Amino acid sequence: MRPLGRRFASTLLCVLLLSAPWAHAAPKDASERAAQARTLLDTPQGATLMDLLGDPAVRDRLMAEPTAAHPPAPMTGSMGFMLDRKLGNTRQRLIDLGTQLRALPDALHACWDRVSAVMPASDTAHMFIYLVAFIAGGIAAQRLFRFAARPWLAHFDRLDIDTLEHRLTVLVERLAFAILLLGTFAAGSMGIFLLFSWPASSGSMILGYLWASLLIRFNLTVSRFFLAPATERLRLVPLTTRRAWFWHRWIGVLSVIGALGWQTIVVLRGLGLPPESQELLRQILLLAPALCGIAIVWTRRDSQTPLLLSPRRAALRLLVSFALLLIWLLFLTHATQAALSLLVIGAVPIGLYVLRNAAARVIRGQWLLQGEEVSAVGAIADRCMQAVVVVAAAFALIEIWQIDMASVASSETAMTRIGRGTFEALVILMGADLLWLVLRAVIDMRLTGAVVPIDDLDDEELRRRARIRTLLPVLRNFLFIFVLIIASLSALAAMGLQIGPLLAGAGVVGIAVGFGAQTLVRDVLSGVFFLLDDAFRVGELIESGGISGTVETFSLRSVKLRHYKGPLHTVPFGDLKAITNYSRDWVNEVLDVAVVFEADLERIESAIERVSNDVMQDLSLASGIITPPRSIGVTAMSADGIHVGIIVRTRPGQQFRVRAVLFNRLKSAFDADGVRFFGQTPVPAAGPPG
Repeated sequence: MRPLGRRFASTLLCVLLLSAPWAHAAPKDASERAAQARTLLDTPQGATLMDLLGDPAVRDRLMAEPTAAHPPAPMTGSMGFMLDRKLGNTRQRLIDLGTQLRALPDALHACWDRVSAVMPASDTAHMFIYLVAFIAGGIAAQRLFRFAARPWLAHFDRLDIDTLEHRLTVLVERLAFAILLLGTFAAGSMGIFLLFSWPASSGSMILGYLWASLLIRFNLTVSRFFLAPATERLRLVPLTTRRAWFWHRWIGVLSVIGALGWQTIVVLRGLGLPPESQELLRQILLLAPALCGIAIVWTRRDSQTPLLLSPRRAALRLLVSFALLLIWLLFLTHATQAALSLLVIGAVPIGLYVLRNAAARVIRGQWLLQGEEVSAVGAIADRCMQAVVVVAAAFALIEIWQIDMASVASSETAMTRIGRGTFEALVILMGADLLWLVLRAVIDMRLTGAVVPIDDLDDEELRRRARIRTLLPVLRNFLFIFVLIIASLSALAAMGLQIGPLLAGAGVVGIAVGFGAQTLVRDVLSGVFFLLDDAFRVGELIESGGISGTVETFSLRSVKLRHYKGPLHTVPFGDLKAITNYSRDWVNEVLDVAVVFEADLERIESAIERVSNDVMQDLSLASGIITPPRSIGVTAMSADGIHVGIIVRTRPGQQFRVRAVLFNRLKSAFDADGVRFFGQTPVPAAGPPG
């Protein structure tokens, strides 16, 4: 070590030893410590220490100023930190709003001073008077329209709503009346406004309040259209009259608070109200509907409602109240998008309830009830209402979150592809479901129109209906399978799956299944050709291969035949051979009557003619007979007497009833003419008594 470095190291060591905690002890102790240090310097360890202290890097580090310790970095990514920051911001925001609440009167007074400086006091009073006059003019115009439309209103009470056509007519007329009523209010209020000239500032304020009044009237008109509180028979929502009035009044209250409150904030903003005071008024305006909603939830709507609520209903009301307060807190913390999203999600079930019941009321004449069978037309209307609500909610959420659909469609990230594919698949499935409902409704309506008893087929039109009734069920099954397959493949393709290999694999599997299911394929193809040949129809009596019965229904591979004794035969189409149809066009029924050899044939012919005339005069039988019964003479002579034939041509299915009636009447006619059937024991004439 160089001498200069050694001297510096010795000095530094002494300074360090003297600055140690024991350096402030007694002088005797300090001298002892110094002696120990000199002794230490004479040892090898002391020499090493002197070398280290002589190093410039070590010396600079020892002589450097001490730095303060850095505090630990906050856990910015933790949930606790975010909640603490959010709650802190909310608390500070409440404090700021409280401060602004004390300053709000001064801010409003300043706005009034600005109005007074621009507009004299008399003009201000006139503005309020004219505003009231304009609104009163709109209401007066509505009342005048109602007075002039009294015959139309009375017409609603007399309208028949028993059929779908009548209900649709009533719906269109009520909608037209509501539009005219709202237009009358707008024309009355705006027309009076046009009679006066206004400064730009006051004119804009009055028009703003008139627009708010028009919005209030619009909400009340829509409420009256659906709820019809004064006319239960025209109500589209399943509510009692008391509940209908309850909801109609609250809708009016909420409309007044929202429209007039928002317009007041807009006017005050134009008058220079500070942004902090505007925010306070906005939060008060948002709190008012939330409190009204809580009041609505906890108000009894019917006098029959018990004072004690069921636990489930009480829990539901608590949940709704908490949701309303949560939405207001989200607005308070500037989480506007989340609050609006919750409002849209909460409005979806309400919209579904109202629109679905309205559609059911119009289509079926009654509200939507659980467990009740719904027609195809009703199902279409129900699906359309669901689609309207879901699409409206989706567009509202897209607008709230400011989602750029063009950028999402062009983005190629994994999440956007999955989301886009899922959305397209859902749209395809919804469209396929609606298409199938429409097709099924059309087929069912055609089937309903074609349901005619087979006995009443008296012309070609009725026969055509019977054939439609036979072919449409097969077409419906085919269309269902076709729509299902196409929709499934389209949905898979929309989600990004390559359906080419799937189609190729399905083709290979189809070939394999075709070889293994030749009988099934034969049955299906045979059924198609039987139907194309119009070999039989539903309701016809046929016979094939020793099996006979009336055609009840059929599927793609088999037909169901009901025997007249009751058994139901299910016969595959491939097992049907030559088909004998007993119900096509007409039937010749031949009756065979055996009489004794002594019978007078002229009397027999006369009796048959008399019975034929009686049968044709019977209207219940004549409609089923094409040609009247007539005798074909003696058909055979055998050991069992003389056989006389009678032939009658009837409509299919009527031959059995006509046969029975003819035999009964022939029996009566032969008895009256003294003609005995073969084997009939002659009745001796009654002699004089005793």
